[in-house]
Amino acid sequence: MTTNTPNIEPWKILIVDDDEDVHEITEMALKRLVYEGRNISFINAYSSEEAVEKLIENDDIAVALVDVVMETDSSGLELVKIIREELDKSNIRIVIRTGNPGLAPEESVTLNYDINDYRGKTDLTAQGLRTMIITALRAYGALVTIHNLKQEIDDTQKELIYALGEIAETRSTDNGYHVKRVGSIAALLARKLGFTEKQARLINLAASMHDVGKLAVDDKILNKPGKLTDEEFEKIKEHSRYGYELLNRSKRELLNEAAIIAYEHHENYDGSGYPRGLKSDTIKMSSRIVALVDVFDALATKRVYKEKWEMDDIIKFIKEQRGLKFDPVVVDAFLENIEEIKQIFFSNI
Repeated sequence: MTTNTPNIEPWKILIVDDDEDVHEITEMALKRLVYEGRNISFINAYSSEEAVEKLIENDDIAVALVDVVMETDSSGLELVKIIREELDKSNIRIVIRTGNPGLAPEESVTLNYDINDYRGKTDLTAQGLRTMIITALRAYGALVTIHNLKQEIDDTQKELIYALGEIAETRSTDNGYHVKRVGSIAALLARKLGFTEKQARLINLAASMHDVGKLAVDDKILNKPGKLTDEEFEKIKEHSRYGYELLNRSKRELLNEAAIIAYEHHENYDGSGYPRGLKSDTIKMSSRIVALVDVFDALATKRVYKEKWEMDDIIKFIKEQRGLKFDPVVVDAFLENIEEIKQIFFSNI
């Protein structure tokens, strides 16, 4: 199918197979194919590990043709799971191919792994392969259009979340970027601690609402210069509960995560925090991450009640609070990635 559409970036097809002949045969069958004015280009990977590297390097791969059994490393099904879950690439059309039709996955497996098609290598003619790729590209194009519309909605939602968090944090422009920094640094630590990209993005937005309960706190207490009285401190501590009650009314995943973080980010690892005195693993990991990041950012910036700390003093304090105020695992990840964290912090002041 050809059109008068300008010939811009080609449609990219990732071929994953440990047999070099398969790569050559596939390219020969598809090299003259043109779809919506775009030529086809090929990216070759000879193992699952190499395929993951190529997928990370190329955000716009449209179709992945994957061998179900590779002698070099893990199976094609395991690669599909990495693509869908760890890399969070839902738009890519995935076609599983096998040299042995008896090894083709059952229909239930294709659904569970989110495989779009599977074919035997010997059963597929050159014309059949071209037809299959056209179908996959058509579906990919439709999904990209939907994704772009969703992205516009998500960007608007993100701006509203940041605005809400900023209002809750200070009700002024004094420290408006605090929520963005906390979200970005929390997401970075989540990735370093093994969270998927999807989970890290969720934590980024949820963490930005960690102090939304401050909307219910009296301005005179919230913006009071100097030390709070015991009574005032008890009142400001209530913002954790207020935030939870505000956000927990929704069944949406983002708001549920935000509700938990709002409720738990002032809990201490040793059980000395508030509002419920939770400790160690009873505090959700995302909340333990935000607990450290929130304190780091608060100490590193000037507030109405204090001057900013020097970075060396902050790091010393965090080290001292390892296993007390903060989860040791989170502290270690924080210290190991301190240069990236500083970069995020100083670029968003």
